[in-house]
Formats: sequence, C-alpha cells, structure tokens
Amino acid sequence: MPPTTNTTTATPTAFHAIPADSVGVTGTARCTFPDVEGFKAVCQLDMSDPRVSGTEVSDNYRFFGEDDDDADAVVWVADDVLTNEEGTWRGATQAADDSTPCGESHLVGEGAYEGLEFHYYFCHTSAGAELRGWISSGE
Repeated sequence: MPPTTNTTTATPTAFHAIPADSVGVTGTARCTFPDVEGFKAVCQLDMSDPRVSGTEVSDNYRFFGEDDDDADAVVWVADDVLTNEEGTWRGATQAADDSTPCGESHLVGEGAYEGLEFHYYFCHTSAGAELRGWISSGE
C-alpha cells in the first residue's frame, strides 16, 4: 500500500486587515495604577497623531486562566476610554498577562472622532509602553 499524504490545507488565521485609508501612529504610554484592587490603570498616551494622544483609563479587568484565578491568569481584557480635548475613543484591550504584558487595543471614536477607529499594539516595560498602530475609517 502506498504511503498516504495529507492533502489538508491550513487556513490562515485572519489578522486585522489594515484599511487602505489608514494613518500609521506610534508613541508611548506612561501608566499609573491608582486602584490596585479594582485593577484600574490610567495612562497618558503621547502619540505621533494628536487625535489619539490623551488620557486612557482601563477598567473592569476580566482575567482568564486555567482556574479563572488571578494568580493563574493567562489573558486579561479591559474596557478602555481614551479622551482628549477633541473627543473620546471607547473600546477594549486584551493582553497576555506575563512579566512583560503585550497586547492590542481596538477603540471606536466619538465626538470629533465619530466614524474613526484606532487600533494599536503595545508591550509594557519598566519605562512605560511602546505603542504602534493605525487610525482608519470605521467602514
């Protein structure tokens, strides 16, 4: 009997498509944690585009792990609000909870930013977080 071959083709995982109308942004976040029990973070984003610079508050953390216990957290998710003088962005952040948390945020614009979306990826270090992402139309 001839050897069998695997004819199954892997389907690629869908990453966020970066729309053609996107504007790339980079920057940093400096965060404080005023409410350790509630897992609240307040971050100052200093970005290359002023539309996404401002104060971001991450709250309502939810931890997921082997035992749904904070000590065994593998991934966390938080509700985020980024505000500045022109408008507000709302959405969620998800990240791996390890010694250097890295993750992504997806925020939708309100006010002057209505109709826009802001996506960014980050990694925290002892000096803050480095952010890389894009602003695009929400269509």
